Amino acid sequence: ARSAPRAVDGEELHALTIVCVIAADFPAQLPVTARSMAATMLQTLLASRGEREQMMAIELLSRGFATFRAHVDSAMVIRRLVGIMLRITEDQGEDGGRAGRAEALGRGAVLGRAALVPSSSAPGTRRSSDGRANKASDARMGSVSFAVVGAAKSGLQRISALDMPVVSATLCSMLCDPSVDERWRALHAVGVVVQAHAALLHEHLEAVTSAIVGSLSPKRATERRRLVGAAGTCVRVLERSYACVSFHAETQTLAVGCTNGRCVAFDLRTGTRTSVLDMHGLVAAVAISPLGNLVASFALGSRELCVWDPQPSALAMFAKSLFWPTDAEAHGSVAPTKSMTIPDGFLVHSDVPVLSVMRTIKLSWTGDSTVLLQI
Repeated sequence: ARSAPRAVDGEELHALTIVCVIAADFPAQLPVTARSMAATMLQTLLASRGEREQMMAIELLSRGFATFRAHVDSAMVIRRLVGIMLRITEDQGEDGGRAGRAEALGRGAVLGRAALVPSSSAPGTRRSSDGRANKASDARMGSVSFAVVGAAKSGLQRISALDMPVVSATLCSMLCDPSVDERWRALHAVGVVVQAHAALLHEHLEAVTSAIVGSLSPKRATERRRLVGAAGTCVRVLERSYACVSFHAETQTLAVGCTNGRCVAFDLRTGTRTSVLDMHGLVAAVAISPLGNLVASFALGSRELCVWDPQPSALAMFAKSLFWPTDAEAHGSVAPTKSMTIPDGFLVHSDVPVLSVMRTIKLSWTGDSTVLLQI
């Protein structure tokens, strides 16, 4: 029992380790007070500066997250892990927090063809008013070892496997944060989560994508230029991981198929959603035409292949609003310009997992007006 915050000694670390192992493997054997006490101590260790304490807290919190999540601030834990993973911690201050370092995720991973503005890069070293680099903040960042960075990355992935709704909600919150640093971290963290657990994040893909697009508001041009590199990397990871995500660089159009049957198009130049096509069943594949003026999408439930315009005219949008004057979700809804239904014989039996089916489906454009669906 601890009456006030203080440094944790060796005996307490040993006792805490045993309690956390029991909590992770045999949670029913621990009373609620013991779980709450252990969770509080782990949060204290996670916020400490000692590498040993941080690594221990990350390992025990992530392994026993199913037990401890009722006693901790889950959003705070996830934000802290993202900060450690990107070697940016809260004790670096305003300048240090803006010196983007992502060695654990790999430098130079900027998506060239997804450059959302003509030229940019990931946030560079913040300089003081006299033009000199803030060496103190760089030194503090350098003090974080790659072992801690790797532990934080593994911890985030482990928590994602246990509670993806909480992780996705926290990342969306970070992407909407006023701080450009927080949004930059979240963009990299989304890529880490997708690479590890793309199947689990699939259900939350529309919300995460909307938050990514919203973080690139053109009204904040300076912040947009600083985020474009991380956003480009994130878009590339999403496009590589999901057949239902497609990006067109020239028109800056991003199309995303969702599990609820919606196919959503975004304009990254304006940072807004431009149109929505409502289909029946999970949207398994999406592809944007070479000219960027059409989107093809395929839904598993209805076996329907549709071609539609992601950038409807202002007149068409006004006409739609006449039919749905009070329905906010209907704003931007479009109808397919062409559609066809695929016969049953081309699809595998319904007892095959949906994600396995999605991996066998490929949608592509062979020309400006020809779509190829491969199953």
